[in-house]
Amino acid sequence: MKKVMKLSLAASILALAMNANASDDINSKIDSLQKQINELKNSQLDVNDELEERIDEVETLTMTDKIQFGLDFRTQMNNFDAKDATGKSSKDNNLWTNRLRLNLSSQMTDDMKFKARLSMYKNWAGDGVGNINTMSNVDMIQGRRPNDSTLFVERAYVDWTAIKGDIPVTFTIGRGPTSDGPSHQYKDNGVRKATYSALSFDAIADSIVATLNLQKVSGVNGMSLRLAYGKGSQDSQPGSYVGNHLGDAMEDMNYYGTFFETGLGMEGSLLQLSTLLTKDVVAMTPGNASIGDLQLSTAMLEFTNIKSTGIDFFAHYAVSKVKPNGAYGLMDPKSPISMTNPPMGFLTNTPGDTSTKSGNAFWVGTRYTMPFESMNNPRIGIEYNKGSKNWFNFTQASNSLTNKLAARGDAIEVYYIQPINRFAHIRIGAEMIDYDYTMSGFQVGAPMSMSQANQAATMMGVTGFQMGAIDKLSNYYLVFNVTY
Repeated sequence: MKKVMKLSLAASILALAMNANASDDINSKIDSLQKQINELKNSQLDVNDELEERIDEVETLTMTDKIQFGLDFRTQMNNFDAKDATGKSSKDNNLWTNRLRLNLSSQMTDDMKFKARLSMYKNWAGDGVGNINTMSNVDMIQGRRPNDSTLFVERAYVDWTAIKGDIPVTFTIGRGPTSDGPSHQYKDNGVRKATYSALSFDAIADSIVATLNLQKVSGVNGMSLRLAYGKGSQDSQPGSYVGNHLGDAMEDMNYYGTFFETGLGMEGSLLQLSTLLTKDVVAMTPGNASIGDLQLSTAMLEFTNIKSTGIDFFAHYAVSKVKPNGAYGLMDPKSPISMTNPPMGFLTNTPGDTSTKSGNAFWVGTRYTMPFESMNNPRIGIEYNKGSKNWFNFTQASNSLTNKLAARGDAIEVYYIQPINRFAHIRIGAEMIDYDYTMSGFQVGAPMSMSQANQAATMMGVTGFQMGAIDKLSNYYLVFNVTY
């Protein structure tokens, strides 16, 4: 019996030992399995991260395959020196600006392409407050004159080749390429960015343009005819288009344009003839009265790299015909007409005046590319323009702070371009403007000579600057530009 009990006890001890060993083995296996599970989880996380990165790359590639992106960035330092009609001087030196442009392009189909440009233009440390005189929030100017850091839609349009054959017809629909036109590309050290002569029109326009490509039927390179319709202003308010108009004094401001251009049988040559009729030009005074019509007729000639000499040349000539309708605006509509609150009609201060006012201007320039490869082929250029007493154009949205092409007087500009690489360059230049008449670039009020402005300022007890009578203006500038 004792022997049986001893054997049972031994068996129990052995079983316990075996169970303990089995438990340790199971725990070890569990730990091993848990470790493997953790390793698999970590491995799966790595795989997931890699997959997400690949998906992001694919999505990015898909997007960039559909839309191409580009940028243009410019920093400019200006030094202004001005003298008014009374002889008073004023300086504003070390004035810095930043300009950013984001360009988008997409070839949607063989016959349809989308393009856009988003623009920001601001003074250093500027917030846009007090920019009333620059009209930087006016639709045709947004993103083209210094404001705050807001990114404006400067361009957004579709090119649609709706008709093919011997005379293809392309419709350009939307906020079109109407700013930075020829011949700004020479000074900007770039390529032609718009269609229309910058002497007559340099602004933003919502429009529809039909381009008839005449190259096949004429056998002449670059021959085309464009028919354009657009709006500079519209009698509407957001969210209310019926029954809440701005008043009978303001009509829609409509553009109607015809542009013919052609090559001249020489590589890099271009001739353009155009006429632009604008109906119901707006006064831009309180109440926004429509004050008359404007017709701009322009001839433009360009030669780029003439016979591989590195010499470029351009010339523009334009005639403006202003037809007032007798209406006028007042800077202070609540006050009576007076010397300090004159009636502001289309180039007139006489209520009811409907006589035609004709003006003209020309703009010529040349640029030379130096054959110094070690210096990345620097360039020098000179431009000159002159406008008459009643000259008026649509260049209020010029990226140049001086808007020299609107000058009723003489303007000369010289510059030197130093390329840094294929994407960046520096430009050093000087602009000098000698005004013969007041209110250059403004559609309201009769232009006065500097002697008349001096007399008027003396009578009112104000400076020439206060009444917009600048006699001379110069700007010495430095530009750093990157295009990529």
